[in-house]
Amino acid sequence: MAIEDEIINISDIDVGTEILNNDRLIIETNNGTKLLAFKDLVIGEDNITFKDKLVQGTDATGESSTRYSSVTGFNILTSDTTAGHLTKYADISGTVELGKFNYNGISKFASMSATIAQNESEINFLKGELSLIRTTFSSSSALSSTQLTLSAVNFYFENGSSKTGSGGDVKFTSDSIIVDPARTNADASYNVNPFSVTYPGLDASSYVGGYVMFNLSYKLARGVTSRVAIFKTKSGGGTSEVWSYTNTYLGSTVSGLQSYTHIEYISPGDTITLTSSSFIDKIKFSGFTL
Repeated sequence: MAIEDEIINISDIDVGTEILNNDRLIIETNNGTKLLAFKDLVIGEDNITFKDKLVQGTDATGESSTRYSSVTGFNILTSDTTAGHLTKYADISGTVELGKFNYNGISKFASMSATIAQNESEINFLKGELSLIRTTFSSSSALSSTQLTLSAVNFYFENGSSKTGSGGDVKFTSDSIIVDPARTNADASYNVNPFSVTYPGLDASSYVGGYVMFNLSYKLARGVTSRVAIFKTKSGGGTSEVWSYTNTYLGSTVSGLQSYTHIEYISPGDTITLTSSSFIDKIKFSGFTL
């Protein structure tokens, strides 16, 4: 038999489908070629390329423990949990619920995208309007063309008198003005001598009709009787007496200020005046819109 007939190629060997504990492997060692039972085959950590991915086993006699971190109220396992811990659903339920919570939140946020866009548009519009207001009120030229008025017309004059002839109109001076009616309403007008206050007319649209409380205090000259009256002149014409008071100051009497209050309805354009039948040493007069 030729030697060529005894040659067996690896490819000619039958292919096995499994390896059992009692099967043997042929290994080449420093002491020669030997047989090794499969059950005696040991692969150390130094011969494993994925060593860093292996989970180390725990002490067979010890117990594993879990460690959690709270995220928005959900308990999430941390890396401090014992390696190789047999995880149950209770251990990861927080992670599952947190995922569900985030999913619902994202879905809700997505459904509000149209509302967010609408709010953004309205905010931008308001920012533009605010910028316009700032520009208007920071410009003196713009303010000069902007008339700011109040609906009320309030006034207070003091140190007035009536000393001409047998009485007549009451007069004040510019120093007598405590509350200027034109400062409380730019459309109001007044005179100090003879005294009068005219309320804004309908064309001004800065005053609406309403009740006004008038306060009158005066001191008579010595030894006289005086009748002090308030008159109202309508914007369309016609004068009527609102009310009047008569006092007598005898020479032997020490007299102070006599004070009276009256409430009257004043329409736009009405004018208020004061008269006295005789001398008055001192008079105060005010009108405040109720």
